[in-house]
Amino acid sequence: MRRLPGPRSLRARLVALLLLGAVPLAAVAAVVAWQNYNAALGRTDEQTLLLEQAASAGHRAAIEEVERTLSAIARSADLRADQPLCDRLLNDALRLRSNRYVVLAVTDAGGQPLCEAAGSEGARVGILAGSGREWFQMARDTQRFTVVAERTPSPAGAILVDAAYPIFGGKRFIGVAAATVRVDWFSGLSPEDAAAYRVWLVDPDGALIPTPASSGVALPPPRKLHALLASTSLMTTRATSRRPHTYAIADLGGGLRVLVGRDASQGVAAARQILFERIAELGLLLLLGLAAVAFGAKLALVEPLQRLTRAVARWRGGDRFDPGGFDGLPTELQGLCTALATATEALSEREEQLRRALEKQELLAQEIHHRVKNNLQVVASLLNLQAARIRQPESRAEFQSARDRVRALATLHRHLYLHGEMQTIAMPSFLQELCGQLLQALGPADAGRIRLNIQAANLSIASDRAVPLALIVTETVGNAVKYAFPAGRSGNISVELTSEGNRLRLVIQDDGVGLPVGSSETETGIRDGIGLQLVRGLARQLGATLTVSEAAGTRYELVMPLATDEPDAAVAEGKAAELLGQGAV
Repeated sequence: MRRLPGPRSLRARLVALLLLGAVPLAAVAAVVAWQNYNAALGRTDEQTLLLEQAASAGHRAAIEEVERTLSAIARSADLRADQPLCDRLLNDALRLRSNRYVVLAVTDAGGQPLCEAAGSEGARVGILAGSGREWFQMARDTQRFTVVAERTPSPAGAILVDAAYPIFGGKRFIGVAAATVRVDWFSGLSPEDAAAYRVWLVDPDGALIPTPASSGVALPPPRKLHALLASTSLMTTRATSRRPHTYAIADLGGGLRVLVGRDASQGVAAARQILFERIAELGLLLLLGLAAVAFGAKLALVEPLQRLTRAVARWRGGDRFDPGGFDGLPTELQGLCTALATATEALSEREEQLRRALEKQELLAQEIHHRVKNNLQVVASLLNLQAARIRQPESRAEFQSARDRVRALATLHRHLYLHGEMQTIAMPSFLQELCGQLLQALGPADAGRIRLNIQAANLSIASDRAVPLALIVTETVGNAVKYAFPAGRSGNISVELTSEGNRLRLVIQDDGVGLPVGSSETETGIRDGIGLQLVRGLARQLGATLTVSEAAGTRYELVMPLATDEPDAAVAEGKAAELLGQGAV
């Protein structure tokens, strides 16, 4: 089964699934927060539009007032015919509107003044003289009411605007009624309004006319200003003061436009605060949801699964599987606990059956080895009795050799059932007992003249290797006991078993008289020994290398691998019997 990527714990996976499920909710919440942000900015735009409408309405009313005044003057034909009357009428109008007009005048078709009235700031009489004045040219060319800004302030520093109304005699252009207006009246803004927003007038040439409610630092940079004057929509951008402003522009008539700018920093800050609050609310909501899911997952899933894991661990340790009560568990976990309880109970019963069967099998195997040992001991006793009745020494020696081999196999089977290990033999104790039996064949009178020295590493060898190895030890040690120390001679026999890596090394050596390899001296003389043939055949069975040397006694060295493909001792015994049956002995 392929493992799913991602977190490994159940709680982490549930949290990850919640996060995946919360993505659409977070997206919707983010869209709503962005809409609220834009709505907050839209309120600033709405306020700017309202201010623009109020400013344009005030300026438009002022322009209409100037236009009505100049239109009334233009329609009074008597004024052009009677200059004293014209001067007196213009002066009266100027005194009534001294806070509004600086100069009032009527010109002929060439732009020369026919009559005029000037206030204290309009003392420069030449302000209306000549035909090169811009206001006169625009009124004459457009033949409609025109408003033009003065390029330079008045001597008193006031910002002035020139307005001109064309006069017609029939359809013929015959002059202009003109007025110079103070911008501070023209804008009509109170100090409170001036603190709230900035207002500029824009003449037909696109030149900005500052007003008392305007400030240069509130204008956008030149590139942005050019784009603003060319458009008719709202624009929010940073002014030269680096503070955000919202701008709106409207047409006032007469070629004049009004530009309104409002500081939007508070509105932008409020919109950002709303955005951050919505994001914070969303994050807090997600965190609370994650905490609730984590806590709920712990109560509903993690803790029951941990309890189930502990119950399984206790069952593996030998206790009965008991996950506790199922109350409050999800239906799926209840089903899992029930299935595990049923399975563990069945496994426990099966395990008990297997354990009893194994115990029975071990008892049977021990009984078999015990009976085999008894049978072999009976055979050895029979051979011993038969040898006692034989008068020929050579035949009696053959029976004794056969007895020793049978006793070796009986000793091996005794160790198999005695120590409870059916597949391996502990070599130190086995060699001690096996060699002791061979030494006891000398009888009590001669037992002390031959000393036996056994050095065996603490090794356990598979029974299939121990059978041929026991026969080899029996042949070599038995020959040394019988023939290496003739005529009551004393000596030593050493048996050394060591392991080197994955190989086993067996050395059997005596310091007796020594014999030609392959022969032995008996009561009837020297004859060829069949025991060495058996040793060589068993060595081949073990896959071992056998080295026999004669130097101050006889030395047998056997080096063989520890591993084997033989299944058990019965197979090894069968192969040994096969060697005997083929005449190797």
